[in-house]
Amino acid sequence: MAALRFLVEHPEPVRRRAVWDSVVADLPMTDTESTFVASRPEPRGRNAFWFGTSMLGRAGFLQKSGDGLWTITDEGRRAVEQNPDPTEFRKEATRSARERTKTLMADRAARLGVAILAPDAGAERVREASERFRERGLRRLASVFAEHRSVWRPEVAAELIRCFVDREEVPGETFLDKLRDQFAGASDDACLLMAELVAWQLLPLQTPGERKKRERVEALLSLMREPVVIPADVDQAFRSWSFNPGQGMAQGIHNALSIVVRLVDQWVSLADEERETLLDDPWAWRDFVAAVPGTPFPTLRNELMYLVHPDSFGEVISAVDRERIRSVFRGEVSGDVDVTEVADDPDREFLEITLALQTKENGPAVYYREPLKSRWADDSDDSSGPVDEHEELEPTIPAPRSTRTPFTPVNSQLAGALHMPEPWLQDTLDLIERRKQVILYGPPGTGKTFLAQALSKHITDGTDGETTIVQFHPTYSYEDFFEGFRPVANDDSGNLAFSLRRGPLRRLADSAAANPEANYFLVIDEINRGNIAKVFGELYFLLEYRDSEISLLYSDEPFTLPSNIFVIGTMNTADRSIAMLDAAMRRRFAFIELHPERDPVRDVLAGWVATKGLQDDRASLLTRLNAAIADHDAKVGPSFLMRDLDADGLADVWRYEILPLLAEHHYGDGVDLEARYGLAALRRQATPSVADGAEDADTAG
Repeated sequence: MAALRFLVEHPEPVRRRAVWDSVVADLPMTDTESTFVASRPEPRGRNAFWFGTSMLGRAGFLQKSGDGLWTITDEGRRAVEQNPDPTEFRKEATRSARERTKTLMADRAARLGVAILAPDAGAERVREASERFRERGLRRLASVFAEHRSVWRPEVAAELIRCFVDREEVPGETFLDKLRDQFAGASDDACLLMAELVAWQLLPLQTPGERKKRERVEALLSLMREPVVIPADVDQAFRSWSFNPGQGMAQGIHNALSIVVRLVDQWVSLADEERETLLDDPWAWRDFVAAVPGTPFPTLRNELMYLVHPDSFGEVISAVDRERIRSVFRGEVSGDVDVTEVADDPDREFLEITLALQTKENGPAVYYREPLKSRWADDSDDSSGPVDEHEELEPTIPAPRSTRTPFTPVNSQLAGALHMPEPWLQDTLDLIERRKQVILYGPPGTGKTFLAQALSKHITDGTDGETTIVQFHPTYSYEDFFEGFRPVANDDSGNLAFSLRRGPLRRLADSAAANPEANYFLVIDEINRGNIAKVFGELYFLLEYRDSEISLLYSDEPFTLPSNIFVIGTMNTADRSIAMLDAAMRRRFAFIELHPERDPVRDVLAGWVATKGLQDDRASLLTRLNAAIADHDAKVGPSFLMRDLDADGLADVWRYEILPLLAEHHYGDGVDLEARYGLAALRRQATPSVADGAEDADTAG
């Protein structure tokens, strides 16, 4: 109670340590409270305090943020005022916590039969963010992004009609270029309202991805003379999505947003009582959406119905898909429902079917995943062609093949930088795009890692994609690579706690899922130095079956490896031959050899030397060196010599890098390395030249 009294006097969020310090200053701990519990590094009184405030949170009296900030709620203020006696207050807090817990436990079961549940956590986040637009924008007519401003006004909506709806044909190659032109010189209120409407319409879509959503909204906000920022919960929700809208939405984006603008234009002119009715009655809202002027665009109108009343309309926005689902699952509706009535109303029938399936399965009816998907979805659908936004020719099954941006073709600039032929590089990129996982293998110095980075950079540069590089080693684990519990310092006590931390692959997968149109690369250097099966764990399965879903080891949540992640591993065959790899790994990867005596590596050094205008004999020396090495996997790649080296530098590379490498290979053989592989020996094999004669004279001296 003392904690809540302190927070009553501090309406702004307060750090929990400050709350504790205030409480213990007013109510010092007794001798008993100052003693320590054997299993805890804190005194009994402080342990009791943390436990008690947890109960206040369950009771709804206290709100705790994830970063240690506490705020009293309105319920907490009332409880303090109505129960000044500490004993009575504790009884009230205990009773409230118990009732709220029971309600929360029973809520999901009760909702199964009355509301369409979100199919997954991502859709739930979208619903929560959309609630902000519903309550702030539609209900209160206040700015969704800046609470102190009021931009949902008739004159602002009218400005959007003039700037955007009536000006479709403006200069610009992309929608974003046109949007900037349309709102150049517009008022701050118009830019802000349009930014909010763009964010609202993009919120549940799988494509465009997170970064392009943010880019469109920020383009409008940047035109303001006094710009605002996107709220954190909306920005974070951009990483999630509820459905794939199909090609019609992408091709008809102006028509889609024009409907949204016209809807708001009509909305702000309604009486308060009318707006309240539409927000409370999903069927009245549906009729209002249907009456908004514009093209038919059923997908967009279904999206608007969903954004305000997701419990009644759900995440299936394709009219074609909804009709198929109704025809297949119509028999699931129980006999106590007036089938005749709902059959005349497709949306009501869809709701009743979904509620029946939820009750039957004791969970959300997830139509786009098994076991329901195969019962209604037609696999023969072809979504590769153009789609008229007035029609519904494309099912909205997640992640269609056409979503991802194809690889950029190889050009002469890339081929020149790598000193490799364009046809070979193009074939390699085609293989990576087709197989998704490849391993570049070969002896040391063949440029495997350099090539992997160059190819990934060629694809991702100037796009929303990215490349993550990791290096495997014998102690590298699943916890390092994907996710695992890691110790973190507790900011109050200084003691260690364990937190689930995401590794490079999990972070890359999250970004790739949030931006399905972009290409993401994972470059694994020295992949053969790690225990592949141990590092990948259950993800090993997903390398082969990208569309499948598995439960994760630690977070115990469903996970799919996004299809827009491409893996390039590098493998040094001097350490371990590919023949030693197990069949499971060989089946999951395509293997590309980079060998000093074969294309495309064979002529790399000669091409580099010619480009640099060098006159030395390093290319011929490397050729003679590899001819003298009998072991296929022990030969030396050109990277050792692709540096700015004078005569002394070349000798140093030979003495301190190449010969030690060969010494390890010949360990215990008794081979005279200088006689077989030394610079002098190799140069004597060639036709005598001025350089050879000079070296012979030096040797004789």
